[in-house]
Amino acid sequence: MRHTWVFLLALLFSMPLVAQDDLIIRHSYDTVIRPVTDTVVTIEAVPDSVAKQREEIIKTDSTDRRRHYIEAHLGLGYGSLGYSLSGAENRVNGSFSGLLQLQYAYFFHKNWGVGAGVWFTNYTSIAHIGGDYVWTQYKNGNPLVDSDTEQNYHHTASVHKWRERETLHNIGIPVSLQFQYEKPDWKARIFAAVGIAPSFSVSKKYRVLDGEIAHSAYYPAWDLTLDNMHEFVTRDYRNAPESKGKLSVRPQVAVFADFGALLPVTKQIDLFVGGYFNVVANDANSSARRDIGWRDTRFDFMDQYAGAYATTNASASHPFEVGVKVGIHWHYIKPDKHETVDYFEYFTRQDTTIAYVPRQDTIITEHIDTIIPEPVDTVVPEPVARMKKLEEVAEEVEKLNKIYFAFDSYELTNKAKRYLSSIVRILNDAPDAKIAIDGHASVEGDVTHNDILSKNRANSVYRYLLRAGLKSDRVVVLGHGSRIPNEETDREELKRDRRVEVKVIREQNESK
Repeated sequence: MRHTWVFLLALLFSMPLVAQDDLIIRHSYDTVIRPVTDTVVTIEAVPDSVAKQREEIIKTDSTDRRRHYIEAHLGLGYGSLGYSLSGAENRVNGSFSGLLQLQYAYFFHKNWGVGAGVWFTNYTSIAHIGGDYVWTQYKNGNPLVDSDTEQNYHHTASVHKWRERETLHNIGIPVSLQFQYEKPDWKARIFAAVGIAPSFSVSKKYRVLDGEIAHSAYYPAWDLTLDNMHEFVTRDYRNAPESKGKLSVRPQVAVFADFGALLPVTKQIDLFVGGYFNVVANDANSSARRDIGWRDTRFDFMDQYAGAYATTNASASHPFEVGVKVGIHWHYIKPDKHETVDYFEYFTRQDTTIAYVPRQDTIITEHIDTIIPEPVDTVVPEPVARMKKLEEVAEEVEKLNKIYFAFDSYELTNKAKRYLSSIVRILNDAPDAKIAIDGHASVEGDVTHNDILSKNRANSVYRYLLRAGLKSDRVVVLGHGSRIPNEETDREELKRDRRVEVKVIREQNESK
């Protein structure tokens, strides 16, 4: 009976069918009765996570102008021992002066710092002496006696063409207060320094370059003047023993000032160009002053001559110099910091269960030759896929998008830098994504100041993202001042308003 029903079913299905829409060409059927094993597959999705570690690089902010500097300066200008000579024909001129300075500076603020170091400098004067100098007696009060034992005459020394160079070479220890200032759109920074420099002279010499003295004698008893006779002659003192020697000076304390511009050469090196001035505050001359005269019966010039600096004609000495400076400022920048960060990687684990169910079944196989139309393209259009990817990136960024700042500050904390590094990694997976950086401030303070502060906070984040590799054409920077308060319900007073928010611009794909 069972085989009869199978035969009838086969006969029924073997009847010709009417083709629909001219797609079906022919039909044929095979009937098989055989055992079948059904496979039941159960798939269960199980959320799971694994603890991992990664190396993060916290980049050093090279725009931070604080911390350590090494400064080397070379100066050239005009200098003098800073004294004058009394007498109508006496004068003192300055001469070439040089300065070599090396120092260390520590900037405890981006604008203010202190420095200390060492310098080597020189002060040079050219002294000119002239005039007639007359004596009628020795220092012990006895009248003058010439070589022929004639008494009571007046000895005259006429000095002319007397020119000598006096030079101090000093080592000083400058201690200074330094200042530097810049604006974001400036290509250079202003630099200034003031301070004091205890100094002492390692070389202190004078040398007669030209010197001539004409000796003559006047005898009142005869109303007679003698010259060019025996001892009363004109002498050239350029090669005399007293034509060179050492000056007597004491330790000095100089005050100084520098002013100029710092031109960036690299991230760590600036070129300084400017001017300088320094002057000794105390009297440097410690000479035993003597009158201009002669020494003994040989009528040599001066009694132990030690330069014009050591005569009673010399005033107090305050060496000074003024000139131009060039130098190099090397800024120590810490290397990028490497940190090991612990994090969890979340994923979905699938558990699969397979069961086998045996049974018998009748299988009727139908063979049909048909004309099959081209399948409809079901690929998601590219703009839709891009918008879906953009939405996923936006959700990831919003988990890290709030960067908080200290009161009246726009400096990034280490935590903020780690957030920004994570944001960069997320954005690297979506090269078409653009972001908006919105800076905010709390309501304390002036409205104008808050507008500037919020823009500076946004710019700090912007500069960090650029250094991390993000292209500038993907970023829009805005400062909102204190006009948009933080909307979080768990905010702690006003500190949550001091923030920068980084958001993905979702409308961008619609405009493409």
